Amino acid sequence: MKQIIFLVPSAEQARTVTEGLIALGVAEEDLHAVAQDPALLKNSRLHQATDVETTELETDLDWGMVAGGSLGLLAGLSVVGGGPAGFIAGGGVVFISSLAGIGLGGWLGVLIGIQTPRGELDKYRNAIAQGQLLMIVELTAEVLPPAFSLIRENCPQALIEVSDHHFDRRLAA
Repeated sequence: MKQIIFLVPSAEQARTVTEGLIALGVAEEDLHAVAQDPALLKNSRLHQATDVETTELETDLDWGMVAGGSLGLLAGLSVVGGGPAGFIAGGGVVFISSLAGIGLGGWLGVLIGIQTPRGELDKYRNAIAQGQLLMIVELTAEVLPPAFSLIRENCPQALIEVSDHHFDRRLAA
């Protein structure tokens, strides 16, 4: 799955691009936008971008789980060596402490990530404040070339950024 990000100068152009992308086979739920005035999105068949798309939630959740699991594992291993029953109950202690660390680290990662704006979107803040719409579209690699042509046709000056998208938003919802 690929994700493209680009600016659209007006709601009318966003509507035209949206209808073209839907005609190419892009699902309507894969079309999101960030706008200064969310009322602009109602008439253009675009959905307001979610926190997963506009913040570092995914990345910080991953890092929190890795760090928490590692610390939990180390805490469990330090308990195993102590005491006469250390090796007997050790496997359970290591397992439980690792799971607790993953849960706590993930929770802290979400708390941090939800408050951290996505770095890739910072450069668009001024344009959004001036009334432009930032579109975030998830599509397959096969649809990418015709989507580029469609966007260039309707928004010739748009800077189109493409990235690989590994997070499945539908599974997270």
